[in-house]
Amino acid sequence: MIRFLIRRLALTVLAVWGALSAVFCLLHFSGNPAVLMAPIGSPPEKVAQLSHALGYDRPLAEQYASFFGDALRGHFPDSLTFQQPAMDVVLQRLGATVLLAAVALAGAAVAALLVGLWTGSREGGGARREWPMWLVFLTQSVPGFYIGVLLVWVFGVELAWLPTSGATTATSIVLPAVTLACGVLPPLARVFRNNLRGELARPYSRTGTALGMSRARVVRHAAYGSMLPTVTVLGLEAGALLGGTVIVESVFSWPGVGQLAITALQNQDYPLVLADLTFLIIAFVMVNLVVDLLYGVLDPRVRHQAGESR
Repeated sequence: MIRFLIRRLALTVLAVWGALSAVFCLLHFSGNPAVLMAPIGSPPEKVAQLSHALGYDRPLAEQYASFFGDALRGHFPDSLTFQQPAMDVVLQRLGATVLLAAVALAGAAVAALLVGLWTGSREGGGARREWPMWLVFLTQSVPGFYIGVLLVWVFGVELAWLPTSGATTATSIVLPAVTLACGVLPPLARVFRNNLRGELARPYSRTGTALGMSRARVVRHAAYGSMLPTVTVLGLEAGALLGGTVIVESVFSWPGVGQLAITALQNQDYPLVLADLTFLIIAFVMVNLVVDLLYGVLDPRVRHQAGESR
């Protein structure tokens, strides 16, 4: 287990380094960032003063080292919009994003298990068995922002059942969570359904049926064996949700990290953009690390394939 853990930690460090390096390169791709951060029409002296204050007039290698150190410590210049440390602003919005992502992921996971069990465990049936999966695939073919707008129109405007923006009541999370879940549900349901069918076709399932085990018991054992690949997809989708919240939070005015990123871009608040982007990158990598470790715990074969011996 130790070798497996060290290997995964090393890959995580490499991924963080590569992602942050890409952010640094994009930041300087268009030249001095102070030119974009300064108000329109600012004289060259004002731009030079801002560039010196933020350290953008130093050698590029020195800026790179400073950027890396600040990013790992969470130290960024003050937000130009909120006039406080940029990372503090991001952390203040973190709770809303985590809540939205957790509710969406939990809902998608439950729905995926139900759809996968329905379509993967039933024998025969044709269209009667597959119709839930067809509905799931339909949500995958529609852009997330369109689903969000459609839900707002139906349940917020026409029926007036649910709030359409903000986080004023407990029900405010329903529409954005459903919108996010629609993007996560299809891969989860497909992976679980396919693996469940594969497990039911394996010899141990056929032997259990031949020995008189009930169909429900055989499906239960097969479902457990189908969970491992599903956990991996669940973890990948959990990391992707952090990025997917940007669009959904904008549609529903949800006060999270995603909406904050849009606000920072619109205001050309680049310290806040950097803090927001750096946080999302590190969070995505760490979520995938947790999934890798969990997968290794659940399936010892993964650790052995990574070069670990007993």
